[in-house]
Amino acid sequence: MRPFDALAPHSEIVVSTGTPKHDRRLSDKILAAFGHAYAEGALGVAAVLRRALEEVEGALHGAPAERRAGGALVQADLWVAYVDSRDAFRRASAAQTPDPEALEQARAEMMDAYKRWSYG
Repeated sequence: MRPFDALAPHSEIVVSTGTPKHDRRLSDKILAAFGHAYAEGALGVAAVLRRALEEVEGALHGAPAERRAGGALVQADLWVAYVDSRDAFRRASAAQTPDPEALEQARAEMMDAYKRWSYG
């Protein structure tokens, strides 16, 4: 059996039905995995995925970004800013005697980071 023979049934399906509607670029898949790892606190895994994302984006250098402005690396950085601000808000909220001003500032920073990420 040749190494790619196992892929033959899949190839026949694609030929007969076409590419799945939700087929995504590799950078989208890596970005999703990076976001999940970073949000869960798996920073080592997130770092490896970030480097993989840099490699994939580098291979596409010069191609127009199909995703939001700036491509997947910019989205990854915006996600990191949001998660970090969310964690800061959680810490401020969990204080035994939360400082209302610090809590409001942390909330505003979290909302701003979320808006920058979601509007990309």
